[in-house]
Amino acid sequence: MPTSSKTLKVDIDHLLHALETEEGKYEHRMHEDEIKKQSALFLENCEKINADAFHKIPVFVDWNIGNFSVSPSFRLYSRWDYDWFRMDSRMLDFYFLSRVVSDIGDRTVFSYYIGPLMEKRFLLFLTAYHEVYPLEEKEILFLKEAYRFFILNYVIKDGRYFFHEIFASKLQKEAYDIYLPSIEKDFNADIILKALNF
Repeated sequence: MPTSSKTLKVDIDHLLHALETEEGKYEHRMHEDEIKKQSALFLENCEKINADAFHKIPVFVDWNIGNFSVSPSFRLYSRWDYDWFRMDSRMLDFYFLSRVVSDIGDRTVFSYYIGPLMEKRFLLFLTAYHEVYPLEEKEILFLKEAYRFFILNYVIKDGRYFFHEIFASKLQKEAYDIYLPSIEKDFNADIILKALNF
């Protein structure tokens, strides 16, 4: 596959640039400092683990339960809704995969809590995945940043394009009140690393 010009850094730079526009200043006026802080953390942490060096593959990001189906033998049967498709690290898919394997199941009204990344069912999934497609320690550390990127890019920057206005506003409010504050508090890479015997 050809190299893509759409990178994580490019999307974060677009978000930061949007803050300088009249529309961006209006839309994000109360949260500009938090967006800049979270963006800086994302870029800094990605540099520390050299995320740019991760192998790039086609990733779909949006593995909501309604966006794919499986056969009676539990094989992937179909996939649709490709608007979040990109060429990047496989780890970008893992937050949504954690939601798929969660015992909470699909919901009409949903939120993007970080909790599914720490659930036992996700650890079971990761363990099975790791046996077939070995993960690297740096990739596990990147899970936190993949989640942060998802919130910054798909909820805050582009949420109004992906969701109805009322729902986009709800998710963006939750992003500032719940999702972003929960990253440092609720994500513990050591639990996952231990489960995978790193």
